[in-house]
Amino acid sequence: MIRVLLVSMFALVPSAVRAEDPKPKGPPAADVLAEALAAAKKDGKAVFLAFGSPTCGWCKYLDKFNARPAVAKALAPHVVFVKVDVVDNPGGEKLYEKYAPEPGGVPVWVFLSAEGKVLSDSFAEEKGKKQNVGFPYELSEVAHYEKALRTALPKLTDAEVVDLIKELKDAGPKKEKKDDKK
Repeated sequence: MIRVLLVSMFALVPSAVRAEDPKPKGPPAADVLAEALAAAKKDGKAVFLAFGSPTCGWCKYLDKFNARPAVAKALAPHVVFVKVDVVDNPGGEKLYEKYAPEPGGVPVWVFLSAEGKVLSDSFAEEKGKKQNVGFPYELSEVAHYEKALRTALPKLTDAEVVDLIKELKDAGPKKEKKDDKK
């Protein structure tokens, strides 16, 4: 009888003891993008749309890169930054599928005109197939990012592009040199 009472008491324990409720969702992805496109149209800019997720390490590097003061100085006159979390923004996964020509994980980034037309994106052509470069890290990925910048933002100067590529390399993980492995 005592066991039945104890079990009954534990079943009635207040919800404070239960696992935390999931964190609130962000605004709908379509609304986030619509606001960015409206701002871009008003200011004569393009949109840099980045897709990420809370557990993505490479997404954190991309966020870190875009937050660097030198990056903001070079890109802010040309783009409106917007991030859509495929987990936390309702409709984020569906919007991701619209802009990702191939499933490629995250981060995925896209430069859009103020009208929503894709100007360039994180998908590089490799052996006849589109491959997501995500956070540009390897030399071929960095070259693709540079090409995407020049295509989407033709008003960037050569010096600005060089500075952005330097910032990109500084924001990413540090590569081990062969001598460091000993």
